[in-house]
Amino acid sequence: MTAAELSTTLTGGGTPAFDVHDYRRGLGWPADGDRFGVYLELGRDVCGLRMRAGLGAEVQWWLRLRMLAGPVLATPAKRTEWTFLVQPAPDGARRPLPPGVESVEALVLLPTEQTPEEVTHWVTAPTPEHAVLPQAGSVIGAVRSVLYGHRF
Repeated sequence: MTAAELSTTLTGGGTPAFDVHDYRRGLGWPADGDRFGVYLELGRDVCGLRMRAGLGAEVQWWLRLRMLAGPVLATPAKRTEWTFLVQPAPDGARRPLPPGVESVEALVLLPTEQTPEEVTHWVTAPTPEHAVLPQAGSVIGAVRSVLYGHRF
């Protein structure tokens, strides 16, 4: 599967429509909403790792093969970026991030039924049945494996 195939939106193709209640109760995320959308503050309870879509597609493929994949948001723009939602790293466990990956500590818009796909959409939607987020170290390790060809 190519990065382009993976980066196509899944809404309308079976991705569930979430609202603030689903994000809070179903997934346990500290989401908040208003008339403009549903928001999640990344940084404390849920963290984000952002990278370009091409790298993200390869990383998500690597994680899926190992059953470690979690939810990924796409932010379409001139250069589409993917944000992997992950568990916060334990204090003191921070290592330098690989090139092309940045930690996201910001308020992000979460997709709902009313959110236009050209604003944000799920590449891989979360599932309440498997609400545990992957560890940041797993995603970072996958990035390093993709970039440097390491196998572990």
